[in-house]
Amino acid sequence: MAGLFRQQYRGGRYSWGYPACPDLEDNATVAELLGADRIDVVVGEETAWQYEPEQTTSALICHHPEAKYFIAR
Repeated sequence: MAGLFRQQYRGGRYSWGYPACPDLEDNATVAELLGADRIDVVVGEETAWQYEPEQTTSALICHHPEAKYFIAR
């Protein structure tokens, strides 16, 4: 477990609403920057700062240059 928290697995995915990014209101900023309304994704006070439709997700992805998440041959 200690290695997990030190990110020895070489990457990270941080989503709003989890401890790394607790402020769900930031979902609105992301939606605005990406133009989410173009694909009918909404977020705001009326949705409790959650994306609608509920299958919508967003995250900050931190890539490590030596990471090998998937290997296809």
